Amino acid sequence: MEKSEREEYNVSFFENIGLFAWAFKYVKPYWKVLSVSIALMVSISLMSLLPPYLMKDAINFYLHPTTYSKSLKPSFGSIKVGNLYFIPKSNGEYTLTESGTEVLIKGSGQEYLVNASVLNGTRIREISVIAVEVFMIDFLVFFATYGQLWTSQIVAIKTVNDVRNSLFDHILKQPMKFFDSNISGRLVTRVTNDVQNLNDMFSKIISSIFKDAVLIIGILYVLLRMDFRLFSILFPIFLFIAVIIYLFRFFSRKAYRLVRAKLAALNAFLAEHLSGMMVTFLFNKEKEKANEFYKVSDDYYHSSLKMVTIYAIFRPIIDFTRYFAITLIIWFGANLVVSKSLEIGTLFAFISYIGMLFHPINDMAENFSNLQSSMTSVERIRALLNLSLPSDPTSNEEISSGEIKIKDLWFAYDDENWILKGISMNVKNGEKVAIVGHTGAGKSTISSILTGLYGYAKGSVHVGGVEIKNCPNEELRNEINVILQEVMLFTGKIIDNITLWDKRITRKEVLKAIHDLDLDRFMLSLPKGIDTFVREGGSNLSTGQRQLISMIRAFVRKPKVVIMDEATANIDVETESMIQNALEKLTEDRTTVIIAHRLSTIRNVSRILVMNEGEIVEEGDHEKLMKKGGLYAKLYRLQSFEEYKVT
Repeated sequence: MEKSEREEYNVSFFENIGLFAWAFKYVKPYWKVLSVSIALMVSISLMSLLPPYLMKDAINFYLHPTTYSKSLKPSFGSIKVGNLYFIPKSNGEYTLTESGTEVLIKGSGQEYLVNASVLNGTRIREISVIAVEVFMIDFLVFFATYGQLWTSQIVAIKTVNDVRNSLFDHILKQPMKFFDSNISGRLVTRVTNDVQNLNDMFSKIISSIFKDAVLIIGILYVLLRMDFRLFSILFPIFLFIAVIIYLFRFFSRKAYRLVRAKLAALNAFLAEHLSGMMVTFLFNKEKEKANEFYKVSDDYYHSSLKMVTIYAIFRPIIDFTRYFAITLIIWFGANLVVSKSLEIGTLFAFISYIGMLFHPINDMAENFSNLQSSMTSVERIRALLNLSLPSDPTSNEEISSGEIKIKDLWFAYDDENWILKGISMNVKNGEKVAIVGHTGAGKSTISSILTGLYGYAKGSVHVGGVEIKNCPNEELRNEINVILQEVMLFTGKIIDNITLWDKRITRKEVLKAIHDLDLDRFMLSLPKGIDTFVREGGSNLSTGQRQLISMIRAFVRKPKVVIMDEATANIDVETESMIQNALEKLTEDRTTVIIAHRLSTIRNVSRILVMNEGEIVEEGDHEKLMKKGGLYAKLYRLQSFEEYKVT
């Protein structure tokens, strides 16, 4: 098994204890409800022990009584003979002999006659009382079970809600580097599947294990007190069951890890190949990919089959052991009953308790395997929540203008390979500057640093006189807005995607921003204007329409600096003029940094910075750079030739 699989699924016993302690700190606020749930669990287990015991008394004392004792006072189930009362008792000195309509009570050298109908009436009345008691116990168990399930679910739902909120809040506070190294699918699994496993642990698994443990201990105690001889016969069987459960836990956990690993491989294969289906079709690889999938799916099938086989063996062994135990008790118990050293009601109760004992044993064995899965989820959640958070500057410095000063800036994503190497640049307030260069030259990295998405190793970056390391993120991102090539829109109305649910931005301000950008015609073209519903990712809008919405989103916030990161790439011709017009209004009197790939769109920019391998190698306007004949000129001629070929 791969190292990553061992780390993901193997949690030791002592680690489990630590994980329990960590997880239960989230339960602490709801300890009162949890206490009620635990009390109800104990009550249910104890009440479940009573019916067989009451039925034992019904059989021994009233249905098939053996002996009676004499008393001067009446008692439950007693028979009145003159001024005396005969009470059913297992070690009484009086016996009953029935003869027609008469019943002879004989013992201690004395004899008493009782009418059989009187005796039978007493028996039926007392058995009826016990039947009512059993019914009332079942009735109470019903309501107690309802209360226990309700309280445990309440604790689980509230706890899991707290964990889920804490987890998502913690993820939101992580630096951008965290999201680069963690795929979104893994994070979604943490917030959904792993948290749901936590819910199952609190609401079902732990309560079930606790209840089963109390029931097992209670049954064993009752069996021990009821008859030590029969209990001693069962003792080797109990040891055998303990060994079987241990082996089941060992092999089922191993099989479970394998199934999870194979399932992960199956999901990864599907995610990769469904997203890349076009390539599969274009290169006629359907058959090969189908064969690859068959192999991955077959691995998952065989691992699942192993797990099913383990469960299929465990259940019959436990059932066989139960029936074998019952057979032994019937055999030895019947001999004791015949020899009059054991009452038949006691034998009946003993057999009933054995039947009750194996149900929680089955549940506990299987729940321990499920608990292992939950503990793995808890470990992953804890590892994520234990990640340190970047400290947000606490200064009250405010960005006063759009002036940008970068001096000797060095940056690397992995602290080894430098992306920016000693970059220095100054942008005056209200100036428009373009940054161009080959892919990977470091253009977009500058945008990420200016917005505080990434910290930098060496150098300084000032915006409006404030070092961005000392500027609170909220202030920094209010004053610097980025318009990206790939615009992210969320499910909801267009107005929600403009305000991003910020209640401080009014509908009136949104409409004014649209008018100021001269985009009224664009909004009128949409079915419901700013109330048009946007599907996930903006799939019902064109690339150009999404870009226009992102411009309104930036304009309504009145930032001091606008960064356009390839914002005009991949725009249809029909929308391009509308976007260019909106861009002019958006960037008017604002510091603008244009990160451009299409050099034809920045010909009129007063200053162009040319980057290559993390350094600024050229600087000037279009005409100056073309005359210089350097990297910019080569890039421009190459793009012009490519555009010529296309046209």
